[in-house]
Amino acid sequence: MNFKLTDIIKNPKTKYIAVLLLFAALMMFSSRTNVFYYHNISKQKKELEKRKQYYIDEIKKDSTNNAIIQKDLDAAEKFGREKYLMKRDNEDIFIIRHAEDSLIKNTIE
Repeated sequence: MNFKLTDIIKNPKTKYIAVLLLFAALMMFSSRTNVFYYHNISKQKKELEKRKQYYIDEIKKDSTNNAIIQKDLDAAEKFGREKYLMKRDNEDIFIIRHAEDSLIKNTIE
């Protein structure tokens, strides 16, 4: 079985196959049907789904905190003091930070 290039080119089936392959390549890499476009879209979709799940979890956590705060006045006061550094009129607040905390904060920034 000794094939020559001229025999392959003269065969009408190979011409049809070449045209089909060329058409498929053009369709894969042309405008909106671009393979890279769909790859980027799928990456964006995965990232948005992760963000959506993060926000759903945050909403659940905040809803439970909100329910606790609305029922218990002491919990609301504790939340305000810890989260927003609120104080009463006759109080002073001293914030003590450890050396490890400042090192971690400086490396993050």
